[in-house]
Amino acid sequence: MNKKKPANDIFRFEHEVVTKCGILKERFHKVSGNQWEKIYQKITDKYADKTKTWKNGLHWANTNGYSPQCMKNLLGCYSVNYKTWFYSLPQIIPDDKMVYFLIDKGNCSWHNGEVFWIFESYIPELIKTLDLLNQTAFLDHGWLDYYIISKKFQWLIGFNHHNIISCIGENLNLNGFKNQ
Repeated sequence: MNKKKPANDIFRFEHEVVTKCGILKERFHKVSGNQWEKIYQKITDKYADKTKTWKNGLHWANTNGYSPQCMKNLLGCYSVNYKTWFYSLPQIIPDDKMVYFLIDKGNCSWHNGEVFWIFESYIPELIKTLDLLNQTAFLDHGWLDYYIISKKFQWLIGFNHHNIISCIGENLNLNGFKNQ
């Protein structure tokens, strides 16, 4: 039996997203291997709750809370329709600069290493990507949690498999969700 190496999965995933969505790789792509660790470390240093010995880290953040420091800037948690909520991203996010898009591939132990794929995307391409992923159960990877993060690490939007988004940080326009 020929098993694919997990590292190859991200390349296949990226290729399928770009091809099936008809988007340019410059507008949606995985971060390079030498950038991945630095970006992941900055995100987890700021947002992950590392105060617990179990159910800590970024994997559990959108369910159990973010770092104590960041929780001071929690803007809210909202029940959403997983198939459509992301169409509001242009109104929520203040500009059309690239964002980080983290897909939680599982493993829930901060100490044993979480597994995240990190992409960079512009908002219109991210909307197309999320639409495709929702139609295909994340290209047959199952229903995965994900995070959208400012490249300046100013804010984070977390989506979990319970159809809840959590918003933390500054400069997000959540008026549409507050009025629901």
